[in-house]
Amino acid sequence: MAELSESFVASIARALNSAQIPCVLWGHYLLVVHGVPSIVASIDFVIPDHDIDTGAKVLSRLARLTPCHDTEVCIFSHSKRLTPPPSRHFHIENSDIVVGLYLQSETLWFLPPLDGSLASPSDIELPSPFVLASDQTVLPPWRPGRGAGVFKPGQPPVVVPRSHVLLEAFLRLYARDLGRWMGAFAMAMIGFVELYIDEDGLLDAGRLPEPLRTFYRDLRDGNKPVRQWGLDLQEALGVPHYEPAPGPGPGAV
Repeated sequence: MAELSESFVASIARALNSAQIPCVLWGHYLLVVHGVPSIVASIDFVIPDHDIDTGAKVLSRLARLTPCHDTEVCIFSHSKRLTPPPSRHFHIENSDIVVGLYLQSETLWFLPPLDGSLASPSDIELPSPFVLASDQTVLPPWRPGRGAGVFKPGQPPVVVPRSHVLLEAFLRLYARDLGRWMGAFAMAMIGFVELYIDEDGLLDAGRLPEPLRTFYRDLRDGNKPVRQWGLDLQEALGVPHYEPAPGPGPGAV
């Protein structure tokens, strides 16, 4: 599908970068770049919170992209969807794929603010948490039964988080959203990282900061029941525990 091609993804990053908006690939497309076999329903980027309005204007001017005008009913922004909804999303003409923009404060908040070095990315200038999607020394090639892997050379640069940063994001998202639908999503993503990235030798878990390094090892080795592990992770990170609201009592309508 043309809308899932590397060139199309790179064209979105180039448009944002041309407006001096740093952007980082996110979502299921990021998973396939890391070699995870995943169904891709959207092409997502993380951008600084203060750039969200400008970023939306930039993408609304691109051919084939139309801002969603029915966000209250659209499945890509519905509050009850099982994956975190984007802050803004755009429908691609004649396609079921959408383009989404996510806020850094909701995804990669634990990293330093995305700055101008990512708006003009190069191998030398990139901060340590990131690489280019075309970096063959870090990202895997296409392999049978795996995701698409590293981008081919020659595309406009697309910035992606390294695998340990991706795992850190999912661990922190799980701690934040334990007890919510989003927590279940984050745990599934942790499982993908373990099964396809770690098992393939493409994850340097030693680069995780503590206590996440120890907690990931404990989860992977099955040292604790998952529920207790999650509660302990919340406590270690200082994340308040979420208690679901009680349901209606007998006879309630």
